[in-house]
Amino acid sequence: MLCIWACRISFTFTLFDAQAWWARDIILQRIKLPSAIDMSKHSTKWQERESTLKTDEDKIWFQGDYLRELINQTDYPPLDTEAINRLFIEWEHHKHKDIMGYRDNRYQSVITGTQAPLLKTPWSETMDDSMEVFLNNHCR
Repeated sequence: MLCIWACRISFTFTLFDAQAWWARDIILQRIKLPSAIDMSKHSTKWQERESTLKTDEDKIWFQGDYLRELINQTDYPPLDTEAINRLFIEWEHHKHKDIMGYRDNRYQSVITGTQAPLLKTPWSETMDDSMEVFLNNHCR
């Protein structure tokens, strides 16, 4: 279940967090560790799927499916992985459209529904992602 892929990871913290919950449940024996043969089959299935990924969207859906599999085996808080996938895809499209301007877009939280504020100054003029700069200078 715990694997690292060759493709760029989009989910980062959420994925690592869900893996930690899964590992915790193995240690606490809430999840029975599969046999070595079953683990190998499971890893092979994911590796075969990964080898077919062509687009950034494919990679995002792949990671979202893996995240959902981990979450479904633990008591991790409910998470709408499909909504997160769509958000990452929108973000990825913005990145392909304008590598220097994609940070100027705003997105809606899939957890709270809150729409992020727009920045007063384009990120490329600020080049600072700190909370202090964001909150003090850049909310429209």
